[in-house]
Amino acid sequence: MERLETQVVVIGGGITGCSVLRDLAMRGIDCMLFERGNLSEGTTGNFHGLLHSGGRYAVKDQPAAIECIEENQILRRIAPQAIEDTGGFFVTLNDEDEEFLPRFIDGCEACGIPHEVLSGEEALKEEPALSPDVRTAVAVPDGSIDGWDLCIGAVNAAKELGSQVFLFTEVTDIVVEGDRVVGVLAEDQNTGKEYEVRAEYVVNASGPWTEEVGKLAGIEIPMVLSPGTMIVLDSRPVTRVINRCRYPSDGDIIVPVGTTIVLGTTSKEIEDPDNYAIEQWEVDVVLTEGMEMVPKIEEMGIQRCYAGVRPLYEPPEDLSGEEKGRDVSRAHFVLDHEELDDLGGIITITGGKVTTGRLMAEDTVDLVAEKMGVDEPCRTAEEPLPTA
Repeated sequence: MERLETQVVVIGGGITGCSVLRDLAMRGIDCMLFERGNLSEGTTGNFHGLLHSGGRYAVKDQPAAIECIEENQILRRIAPQAIEDTGGFFVTLNDEDEEFLPRFIDGCEACGIPHEVLSGEEALKEEPALSPDVRTAVAVPDGSIDGWDLCIGAVNAAKELGSQVFLFTEVTDIVVEGDRVVGVLAEDQNTGKEYEVRAEYVVNASGPWTEEVGKLAGIEIPMVLSPGTMIVLDSRPVTRVINRCRYPSDGDIIVPVGTTIVLGTTSKEIEDPDNYAIEQWEVDVVLTEGMEMVPKIEEMGIQRCYAGVRPLYEPPEDLSGEEKGRDVSRAHFVLDHEELDDLGGIITITGGKVTTGRLMAEDTVDLVAEKMGVDEPCRTAEEPLPTA
């Protein structure tokens, strides 16, 4: 067993873990990242590719909406190479959508989301493949973003500053001495090589595996795991992200990605992030709802279907059994287990979106730095992210 030392161990190689690693390194904190597979293999590599404007949450989850629009603007500055600025429409097709429209516009105004209302005729001139039934379209600054590019850029930046990254190396245990976490044990999945890493802090940024990693330290982290199914089609009939103007529900978004479109998404609950399946009803509803917005979808071919698991934190005070799936906030949470569980040396970051990964890292590293007595501010919102 090889014995290593560092100041902070980061568990998880998605957008959050990679962004935490970069932020730590930029503040002069020695750090290592451990990921049981490759970078971006979990939720980050299996989302619909949307750079959120915040519009999707402008009515139902305004804290998440505000985070999204603020980070949308930051990412456009620091990582333009990872973004296609498609723009987005929220479209109304029937009376129910029209009833929701004033609330949506009010929500955009309350959250600071730039928006412009177009008539159905104006929308069809911009996007001829839209349903002829479209009544209104609200333009918002949605886009398409490459999560892999963000992860690689963050890791490259961290490595340049001396950080180490261990891929295909699973954390098998969290070492606790008394009332404090003091490191981790890990094993290389390819060679079987084992590591014992001593650290001042461990950051749990493992997404859907947050609860399982917490158990390694003897702590409970209540999570709702909600996979969403997406369908990739074989051409790109629209240039913008197309959203249905209503409360978030199944099959209400179309995201242009490269030469394709991605239809999404569904929401259900699972227990095991490593054991779930795409069900036929999910494919059916996503296709049906997509065709209502863009009828040409009926003539298109399916390239593939995939799913990503949303890691949604459910605060203990909300454990009523009622807030589940789409009803759990998409905002992020930084959990200080010294305060929550009387266990020092470990911090969890969970929830959020790919769009808000940089902010999630900033909030996490702010707490780590404060505890370590490091007086170095975050600079990730100003310094460009290296290209992948």
